[in-house]
Amino acid sequence: MTAPRSPEILADPDELCRRHLIPGMRVHIASTMSRPNALVLALARVFGGSGGRFEFSVNALHAGVHALTMAGVVERAVIGFAGDTIPTSRPNRLYARLPEGDPFPVEEWSLLSLLQRLIAGATGAPAAVSTSLHGSDLPQGHPPLVTVPYGTEHGTEYGAEKDGAAAVLLPALRPDMTLLHAQCADERGNLYLSGPVGEGWWGALAARHGVLATVETRCAEPPADAVCQIPAERVRALAVCPYGAHPQGLSPMRGAKAAGYLDDYAFLADLADACAEPADANAWFHRWVTDAGGHDGYLARLGDPRLAQLSLASRAFEPTRQIRTAESVAPPGDREHHLVLAARTIARTIRTRGHRTVLAGIGAAHVASWLAARMLRDEGIEPQLVNELGMVDFAPQDGDSFLFSQRHVLDCRQYAGSWDVLGGLVAGGAARTLGVLSAAQVDQQGRINTSRTVGGRFLVGSGGANDVASHVETIVVAPASPLRYPDAVGFVTSPGHHVSRVVAEFGSFERAEGAEPFTLATWAPPPTLDATTSPAETVLARTGWQVKIADPLPHEEPPTAGELAMLRSIDPEGIYR
Repeated sequence: MTAPRSPEILADPDELCRRHLIPGMRVHIASTMSRPNALVLALARVFGGSGGRFEFSVNALHAGVHALTMAGVVERAVIGFAGDTIPTSRPNRLYARLPEGDPFPVEEWSLLSLLQRLIAGATGAPAAVSTSLHGSDLPQGHPPLVTVPYGTEHGTEYGAEKDGAAAVLLPALRPDMTLLHAQCADERGNLYLSGPVGEGWWGALAARHGVLATVETRCAEPPADAVCQIPAERVRALAVCPYGAHPQGLSPMRGAKAAGYLDDYAFLADLADACAEPADANAWFHRWVTDAGGHDGYLARLGDPRLAQLSLASRAFEPTRQIRTAESVAPPGDREHHLVLAARTIARTIRTRGHRTVLAGIGAAHVASWLAARMLRDEGIEPQLVNELGMVDFAPQDGDSFLFSQRHVLDCRQYAGSWDVLGGLVAGGAARTLGVLSAAQVDQQGRINTSRTVGGRFLVGSGGANDVASHVETIVVAPASPLRYPDAVGFVTSPGHHVSRVVAEFGSFERAEGAEPFTLATWAPPPTLDATTSPAETVLARTGWQVKIADPLPHEEPPTAGELAMLRSIDPEGIYR
């Protein structure tokens, strides 16, 4: 009998890539809360300019993964999102022509369906069955999926197809190698993750040849506060690599003396800006990848003071910016007005329909959801906030409006993963969860587009939005314009049959059942709207919809001082408001 193989311990992430990656491999980039950015930059450094190319799978082409695109090492990609999330969720020039196969062909999926493919690969199944994707134009980039009819147990749920629904068969995803960053490895080479865990261990278990890992530290004993363990027999090689997730953050693992660190917002914003122009992207790539001299050189360029400022060790959170007295009493702008209306609609829906959990997508949707939760708390109603990476019942920290901030992790009641949230609480949650989504476009049928511009360029893709809208009652928060509210979207990222409300800056469009048309059910003109303009005129001018106007039409009061104070404390920098 052959003795168990111990993982190889190497000096740095560049050596991991040189020793174990071969051009032509299928490489998966693990999507936990702490992405393997040091390994990603090392791969770009080692193979960029050599002609070596790989097929990559990853739930999001963002942050450090942009370096792979800049390096020209991507032959093909399997993704759920491509763009930027800092300072806001937005498209990235690098991927504008993805629908044309430029700079590489892609397969587009939702977050849950991509994870289900990995789970099938990890468990030796040829395929997975998913109830996401049906009724949308996803996935793209490969042959059509097989549709499987099935009965519906919950025929009275909002928007349920009472005569049966449809599922799709997803082909298993088996990468050759998975790149992963963990908080800790023990002496035997087992890897330990703290929560939330995102995709967890599934990408690691699905890899045919194993895992290449970087870790913050090594420890003699298994940490008591680890949430997930990846067994050493799946690990090909590892290297100790402090700040191996930078510019993204790392949640703490006190049992391994890994203090954790914040996402480097300034670095991520600079990277997103650099991608806007080819010359700036090239300069960024040389500064941080090819000329840095490996990971140690990268950290030296960042500097100890900057790294210390990111550390979560023994530091109380101070909001990034304080609201000035004059600003605190200022009247609302149109965006603040919109967010307050959206929060009121979310709160009203929770009161009347009894939702216990709220899952919000990134953007105006998550800020409005946080504000709604604060409003309801004052009434003794406390819905649990969750997000798609596995934060369950978290309390957003004032002053940090990023949906996935490590600061919010510290006030999270339970650590879970994408499978638990999108799979259990959403797809299997018997409609107890309320979804709240932002949208680039939403049409009269409630269908959402976050994938294509009118001219056919790439936006950002689905992320978890399709999974939410496919399964639970959903509220869409989007500013109105004829372009944003067309009669019919040109690309359906997320189906509309569960969308019950669409909140514009002048009121809420609502319907009782998914097949019914929307009605303008509330009216609250924003500050910049001419007071003589009627609701019907506003709908005609600001949308491409033809809808009924409720009669009588309830008029909402302007945002109160208390509502504005809560909103401004959530987002003092005005990123979303």
